[in-house]
Amino acid sequence: MKLIVAVLVTVIFIAGCSSTSSIFSSKRETEAAPGPSPGLVASLRGLGAAVTGKVRVIDRGDGITLLISAINMPIGEYRVAFHQNGNCSSPNGFSAGPAWAPAGLSPTTLIPSFMTAGSRDGNAETSAYIKGVHTVGENGLAGRSVILYAGSTIPEIRPGEPTSAFACGVFEPVQPFRF
Repeated sequence: MKLIVAVLVTVIFIAGCSSTSSIFSSKRETEAAPGPSPGLVASLRGLGAAVTGKVRVIDRGDGITLLISAINMPIGEYRVAFHQNGNCSSPNGFSAGPAWAPAGLSPTTLIPSFMTAGSRDGNAETSAYIKGVHTVGENGLAGRSVILYAGSTIPEIRPGEPTSAFACGVFEPVQPFRF
């Protein structure tokens, strides 16, 4: 009787282990159907400033949700503009090219201005819905850059000249979390 119980316990244990090991099956078997795009993200680097952070865009219907999270932000009003080139290598943001907006929209009015509160730690977070822009395609931001400007305007950036641009980032696909 003890032998039969031992064999049954062993069989149940092995069967239990084999069923749980199925969660480690091949990638093809466990890969889920593609869902909505997780969007794009741009890691901000300061342009003569200590600002760092992220700008994320997510497709929502006929536009995008723009999410900005930054630290060491200057207190006051600031503007955000998308730029034609995905390049933030120049010290004043010139490498990002001209401010960009889809046809029929103005890059200087596409995104509203934002205000930072007088927080002691310099952290700022904000969001906005931007109609007419998407993450990919003809009106897409993939491969473009984003620049944050101090003040209420988006000036033209010229090589080697000081500007109100204080942070720049290049949009790249968000990497989904996988085990």
